[in-house]
Amino acid sequence: MNARAHEVQRRRMGSTLAEAVDNYLALLVVEGKSPHTIRWYQRKLRAFLKFLADRGEEHLMIHELSVDHAREFIRFLMERSSKYPDHPHHREVAGGLSPTTINGFARSLRAFSSWLQEDGYTQANVLRPLKPPKVPKTLIKPLSEDELRKILLAIPYDSPEGARNLAIVMMFCDTGVRLSELTDLKMQDFDAGLGECKVFGKGAEERIVPIGYAAKRSVIRYIERFRPEPLNPREDRLFLTADGRPLSRNAVGQMVARLKRRTGIPRLHPHLFRHTFAVRYLVNGGDVFSLQRILGHKSLEMTRRYIALANTDIKDRHRQYSPMDNLGLAIGGRGRPRHRR
Repeated sequence: MNARAHEVQRRRMGSTLAEAVDNYLALLVVEGKSPHTIRWYQRKLRAFLKFLADRGEEHLMIHELSVDHAREFIRFLMERSSKYPDHPHHREVAGGLSPTTINGFARSLRAFSSWLQEDGYTQANVLRPLKPPKVPKTLIKPLSEDELRKILLAIPYDSPEGARNLAIVMMFCDTGVRLSELTDLKMQDFDAGLGECKVFGKGAEERIVPIGYAAKRSVIRYIERFRPEPLNPREDRLFLTADGRPLSRNAVGQMVARLKRRTGIPRLHPHLFRHTFAVRYLVNGGDVFSLQRILGHKSLEMTRRYIALANTDIKDRHRQYSPMDNLGLAIGGRGRPRHRR
């Protein structure tokens, strides 16, 4: 190692943890990570710094960082009795954090610790021994056709807000786009003639997503009859608020929350539309390879999760439409069929 590199490493190893967090977040920007990814790391690492500051360790040096700090932070999160403290868009509410949320905090700390070693802040990956809490494997229950109809009928489509919300739900259910991908859509990304839209997914990767006739018509109707003039003339976002501002992810989440209360479907949330699209696509005859490309998954492993859900849906349909069960026959004790009376 030359003298200059040695001096850089010496300075880095003499940094505070807060300085290293700032440098890490700046690196994510330089690497072109999506704003959503940057905010995800920022909130979690800032929460870790606040936890340390509340304990009187706001000036913790990098060389003082240990896995015990991280473990105590995770335990603190597991024992918390409220959600969204100091959140910019949510009011604090009672209830502990989910295992999935806490797992995300642990993963963000491990990723940060790996970077500390790679960039010369630490000689070892200090937080490698930190094990993220296990996330229970729950079977996702996609929306049924009846639930989808109930949701669509609950949207007052003859108002500017209603027409926009209908187009959003139709887009979600017919393309499987993520929430951030939908709110980032620009007018030029929607091609009505070709029946497709261009989205920018994770890792700023671009892909083309087809859109069906009904969903396409709902978007065209919103654009031609209800979309307001943008407050900023240079704003090209497809979905806007009533006063012409870009629609935020939080605003879409609130809209879906209102639909949840209106329809009485308690599990409804924006990402459930993506799951529902994937399952309905397979049930209706789509193949897993084209589904992978539409969803923007890097591997088939993630896409294959939906096959089991689609098979469950097919079993439910078979129970309802079984040829033998619908003949009106009853099977006697000796296995002899007879007509039901």
